[in-house]
Amino acid sequence: MNGCALKRLLGTWTIVFVGLGVAIGSGVFTTPGDMAGWIPSPGWLLVAWIAGGAITYLQALVTAELATRFPQAGAEYQYLRAAYGDFAAFFFGWSFTIFVTGAGTGVIAAGLGRLASQLFGWSVPAAESVFGCAALALVTAANVIGLRAGAVFQNLLTILKVATVVGIGIVAWVGAGRWTPQVETTPIDAVTAKGFLLGLVSVMWSYAGATDSAKLAEEMRDARQRLPRALASTTIFLTAVYVLYQYGLLCAATPQAMRGSGSAAAAALSRVGLTGFREVVLIAGILVCLGSISSTILSNVRVTFALARDGLAPAALARMNAGQSPVWSQMLAAGIAAVFVLQRSFTEILGIYFVASTILYGMAYVSLIVFRARDRRAGIRRDEVFLAPGGVGTALFVTSVQMLIAIFVAMEEIGRGGHDWLYTLGVLAIVAGAFPLWRKIAKRQ
Repeated sequence: MNGCALKRLLGTWTIVFVGLGVAIGSGVFTTPGDMAGWIPSPGWLLVAWIAGGAITYLQALVTAELATRFPQAGAEYQYLRAAYGDFAAFFFGWSFTIFVTGAGTGVIAAGLGRLASQLFGWSVPAAESVFGCAALALVTAANVIGLRAGAVFQNLLTILKVATVVGIGIVAWVGAGRWTPQVETTPIDAVTAKGFLLGLVSVMWSYAGATDSAKLAEEMRDARQRLPRALASTTIFLTAVYVLYQYGLLCAATPQAMRGSGSAAAAALSRVGLTGFREVVLIAGILVCLGSISSTILSNVRVTFALARDGLAPAALARMNAGQSPVWSQMLAAGIAAVFVLQRSFTEILGIYFVASTILYGMAYVSLIVFRARDRRAGIRRDEVFLAPGGVGTALFVTSVQMLIAIFVAMEEIGRGGHDWLYTLGVLAIVAGAFPLWRKIAKRQ
């Protein structure tokens, strides 16, 4: 299929699995160790995970309304184009391709590379990049075969990694021989507001992508009815998995024991005498990252596809093969991700991702306010659309959260003397400035 028509091949469970698959990635293994350094309290650690789930649930409600208004490939790209026109769509589409699809996938691949290097005992810095790029090539090849094959591949990986994460939590819980977390040895006032916010930012990385399945709305059967339920179910299930996982680790080890650990799960299991599980945990982490890369590429390249279909990117990026897979868009995404993996570390790519993605998603959430205002002025009722509870208030809240995260991440990097936040803003400015040039090129063609 070289055209741009899309068949509705996906059901509710595939959409749920895509959301879970994108979200459950490197964060679930790296986040608890980082969080323990900022939030040295079991109770407050669990509060941070629940707060992250609540914020993501509100984001899912806003996304559900926007997706049922415009059930087309590309999700946020479509909302911004309808709200603000081609310039906003061009800016979002290309920025998303570079920083959310590219850098976001790169973070996961870099995390996989770190886990694989630990598994094989390779301390050479280049080893992480080699493993990360190899994973990108493997997953892209599987997804290029076609949508059905890619969906089956990512569904199987998602089921496997959900079972793995839950299993690790249960093993830690049972191995600890206790039903409650270890007694706190740190006073509650040692948890500062800054520390809690830093921990919450890490939590949000673990939830990132939970609503990305909305980008497949055009390929979902009965999207207006099924998509809101799928998005809400994804968030609720994801929160339950994460809280169970973190609770199990806290039963096995104190935050102090997990602090700074590259694999908090391995650290927690070793505290209860299960040292032989280190390799099992690392292999599980690699499989989890593979599934997350698959889901991320499967859903997010729909933005690049939609961008090209609307004439705002080279037409080749909108071409589908016989299996309904945008081959060139997927290869572009994997290529950008590989560049990030080769040039930056896991932590550095994560900072770049957050600065850009929070701005881009914030723009998309604001579009709900625009559509509500238009409907009110025109006296239009949208009975066919899912209306997010709280409407404008909910959209303003999740937008504010996005902006605060962007500012917070940038300030932290400035404090460390880093400049990637500035480079990121510079690339965003270049993308915005490229729009007039693209219009001229498109007119000539």
